[in-house]
Amino acid sequence: MTSQLNPRTKSILVIGSGELGSVILQALLSHSLYDAKVSSISLLVRPSTLSNPSPEKARQQAEFRALGVRLVPGDIEASQDELTALFRPYTSVLHAGGMALPAGSLLKLTRAVLAAEVQYYVPWQHGVDYDVIGRQGGQGMFSEQIDVRNLLRAQSSTAWVVLSCGIFMSFLFEEFWGVVKKLPDNDNKVQVTALNSWEDVITTTRAEDIALCTAELVFRADAPINKPVYIAGDTMTYGQFADVVGRALNREVVKKVWPLAFLREESQRDPGDKLKRYRVVFAEGKGLSWPKEETWSAQLGLKLMGVEEWIRQNLV
Repeated sequence: MTSQLNPRTKSILVIGSGELGSVILQALLSHSLYDAKVSSISLLVRPSTLSNPSPEKARQQAEFRALGVRLVPGDIEASQDELTALFRPYTSVLHAGGMALPAGSLLKLTRAVLAAEVQYYVPWQHGVDYDVIGRQGGQGMFSEQIDVRNLLRAQSSTAWVVLSCGIFMSFLFEEFWGVVKKLPDNDNKVQVTALNSWEDVITTTRAEDIALCTAELVFRADAPINKPVYIAGDTMTYGQFADVVGRALNREVVKKVWPLAFLREESQRDPGDKLKRYRVVFAEGKGLSWPKEETWSAQLGLKLMGVEEWIRQNLV
């Protein structure tokens, strides 16, 4: 087994222990090529969280330690030089929790990874295709993500992969996102709202399958590098999505549309609300989807969960 291991798997650091980071750790530890004798897996934890965890965090930390994960104190809001020193011992850095970071954090983190001469880097770019969306999409919401890609493409010392997975499957069903909504005082109906139109197409993947693909990218010697890699649990129109929701929940679907013009106006009235800007990106319809059968995950023959199965497993 040892001879098959890629050198980048010697010491892996995961940043983020939320919905994605926790399942990435599990996917790495359960991968068929993982060997605890030659690979170490670490999780970056804020020093304050490590020394004074909440009951929930204490349980999580105990579970990770029991699985052999090393908990490393560190704060990604530290200076670039401090982060460089922190990253230097690792052959791979996987960033799994950057959605709410202050502006400039992703660039700082990437510069620190490159300065530390880390062999392999998966930045926080999980989701849509920023190359297609461009700097103007969502009122410039993803300019920093494009800067990160440009920085990575301009160098050749650190191998990297951007994992394009579409929208997280669980996110589609969050009340605050507004696409799927329970109707008050009515157990037999559910509202599904299309962003822009029923013909618009979205790609979506559950967190566990993003993690599965991340582990494959890390451990497989023949995995692609220095490029975006596309995966998909499902690719469908909002109309198809509404049909699946109604069938899986066995409820009547009440359909609603938020046109692009409405979402843009709503966002312009409240420019500080990232969620509203994010909805605009999805209503603009660029860089949000790719054919499932053409993805890297499909080419590998990985069986990723679709929307209907996810609903039956989580909502029924």
